[in-house]
Amino acid sequence: MMTLWIVIAAMLLLAVIILLWPLAVYKGAQSNELAISQKEKNISIYEERLAELENEQTQGTLDAPTFQQLKTELEKTLLGDVQYAEQPVNTAIGTASIQHWLVMAVIVVVFVLGSLATYNSLGASDKYQQYLAIADNPQEHQQAAANNSAAPDFAAALIALKAKLAENPEDIEKWFLLANTYAAMGDFQQAGEVYNRIAGMLGEESPGYAAAKAAYAQMMYQVAGERMIPVVQMAITDALRVDPEEPTALILRGLDEYQQQSYVQAIASWEKAKIKAGEVQVNNFIEPAIAEARRQLGITAPIQQAKPEQDALAGTASITIHLGISPVLRAKVSGQDRVFVFAKAGMPMPLAAERLQVKDLPITIVLDDTKAAMPTAKISSAEFVDITARVALSGSPRAAKGDLYVTAKQVAVQKGEELTLVIDKIVE
Repeated sequence: MMTLWIVIAAMLLLAVIILLWPLAVYKGAQSNELAISQKEKNISIYEERLAELENEQTQGTLDAPTFQQLKTELEKTLLGDVQYAEQPVNTAIGTASIQHWLVMAVIVVVFVLGSLATYNSLGASDKYQQYLAIADNPQEHQQAAANNSAAPDFAAALIALKAKLAENPEDIEKWFLLANTYAAMGDFQQAGEVYNRIAGMLGEESPGYAAAKAAYAQMMYQVAGERMIPVVQMAITDALRVDPEEPTALILRGLDEYQQQSYVQAIASWEKAKIKAGEVQVNNFIEPAIAEARRQLGITAPIQQAKPEQDALAGTASITIHLGISPVLRAKVSGQDRVFVFAKAGMPMPLAAERLQVKDLPITIVLDDTKAAMPTAKISSAEFVDITARVALSGSPRAAKGDLYVTAKQVAVQKGEELTLVIDKIVE
């Protein structure tokens, strides 16, 4: 941050010099010209009067003693003009210079304050930070925006996100956030394009590919007026080929099967979607959709076996971590520095997180559903997660150069795993 302000100050100074240099040079030249022109005027008057006296002497109307006396008086007058007439001129020049420099100072103040005000309005990071907590399910935020007059200013979020992505186009997390913001605004076409771009950036080998493709399918489904057009079906197929339990893709496939009156297949797809779906998706859509499909089949009594299974999974979903830090690295940090421990499963939003300080280490912690960052994204919804513990020297949970960390990949969630992690790496 200090480097940023040094650069800003240097640029402002350069801009001020460029702005004021012509004014300063012009005023200096003007002052010199004024002083010189007054002196030349006095000399010119002296020379004209002397020429008249010499002409009168030549014509014989002025004798030599009188000529000499008048010439002496004329020279005294010239000397007096130079001595006494220059002082008021210099004073006037000084007064004008003070006024001139005062105007230049006002210009500098207005320019600097205007520049800082513009930066505060368009570049302030606090407005950007408001949108870093947008959930993986943008429909919730879209509903909140409709019901809450104090909903986030998504237009400002877009400006901030695009600026950040211009600086770092490889930041997948911010691409997801940009897509979610478009979706929350109801701009499904733009959201779909961004999700599809994310899928291309990740590649099929990435855990987040299936989720990005499924989100793309969902946006295109909305753009098409909730119709299963070929591009939607292709995206669903791609997502399920990589992750057969991807919940959004399964929900969409179930909708397609329901529209074709294949109610048994639709129920099977929606039941499978429950494995990884969030609580909001299950309660607000999947369960009512299953109930309606059963009604179409003439089944009036709902089957209640999925809920206990889900509860059982949630009860066993936990990872115990014995966390420490390398003695060599510990000597380089303060005991007050923050430590972030979190579990992710391919998406930007952590499924479980814990915040500590270096002075707390070594420590044993448990990541489970009680440590969920969002109620709709819990660790029990995933089969495997990546665990990261990071000493954030900047105080932010986002990785920065110089941070210390350790990572464990593909840790099983439902097996009561115990890990011993030692923070021993540095972010380059």
